[in-house]
Amino acid sequence: MSSSGKGDANSYWPGFVDALTNVVIAMIFVVVVLAISLSFAAQLMGKKLAEKYIKEHATETVKPPPGSPEQAPLSAQQKPVDTQHITVAGNESAAKGATAKISQRQATALQLDYAAGALTLDPAALDLLKSALAVVPDAATKRVQLSASGPDMALTENQRAAFLRAMAVRNVLLDAGFTPAHISMSVDTARVTTVTAVNLSFSDSP
Repeated sequence: MSSSGKGDANSYWPGFVDALTNVVIAMIFVVVVLAISLSFAAQLMGKKLAEKYIKEHATETVKPPPGSPEQAPLSAQQKPVDTQHITVAGNESAAKGATAKISQRQATALQLDYAAGALTLDPAALDLLKSALAVVPDAATKRVQLSASGPDMALTENQRAAFLRAMAVRNVLLDAGFTPAHISMSVDTARVTTVTAVNLSFSDSP
């Protein structure tokens, strides 16, 4: 009788262990699903914030110092008189074409013509840009209007790419000694062009 009583007293343990195991498995499943959901939500939120940041800063220009007149951005009718062209093959391009040479003279404007898919400056184009900026006198006092343009600029992806090109050129300007407050940067979404380009125009700072 006593042995039968002990067996009845311990009979609940298998069921309890099974229930506890099911609860732990369910909790692990919920945690995994929650972690995956949070990961996707963080990626989506980061993408939206990046697009918002680029949209806000793509058309933003650096204001000149107080008391100095603002320089109007380049338009289709205001073409630079003396423009040097630099062909940019880009580090992303599959085919690397020969980069055109430019003469060592001061120009009132520079135009960087980008190959399809190019975002960054390839070494040859970077050297040409640096050599062109080296002959600009009084770089620290020069005012620079930097404008990125290209085809299908109504598309957000093209605007993002134009912003990245303009930022890369701006970094080269800063390395060359130009003053950050004198650099005005914009992405031209109104002008339709067949060539993907970044234009730089130089003027004396008042």
